[in-house]
Parts: sequence; structure tokens; C-alpha cells
Amino acid sequence: MSVTELDEIRAVVQRVQCWPPPMRIALARRILETLETASGGESSPSLPRGPSAAEVVAVFKTNKPAPSDEECRRILEEELVLKYGA
Repeated sequence: MSVTELDEIRAVVQRVQCWPPPMRIALARRILETLETASGGESSPSLPRGPSAAEVVAVFKTNKPAPSDEECRRILEEELVLKYGA
């Protein structure tokens, strides 16, 4: 992106900064719509996004109950002793 293009963007942002939020959102939508119509509705090949939220939850799911507050305090203390010594 050239310096001139960056200056143009900066000028537009400065101009719309004082607009109320609904007007700025409407402008942003209109800008995004120009991208959709410019591509002719063709979607670019999507990149692999990784696991879904359900898959991530399944990875960390366990059959054991959650530790109690006392167990958490004990684990934390043990880890701090390991890290910093007695």
C-alpha cells in the first residue's frame, strides 16, 4: 500500500470519526458489500479452520469430577513449591 493510499484512508477515518456509531456501521457495511459484489459472489477456497468448539471440548473432557477448592489450593501450593522452592 502506497503512502498516498494510507493518507487517503487516514483522511476518511478522521472524517467519519465524529459520526454517530450507527452511521459508521452503515458505512462499514456498504464497504463490505462492495467487496461481495466485486468478487461476483465467487467464494475463495476457504482455509482449514481447525477443530470446532465441540471437538475442543471433547479433547479436554474427563470422567473425573472437578477438584474442590481445597484440592486446587493444595495443587497450587505444590506447584509454587516446585517452581520457587520451600
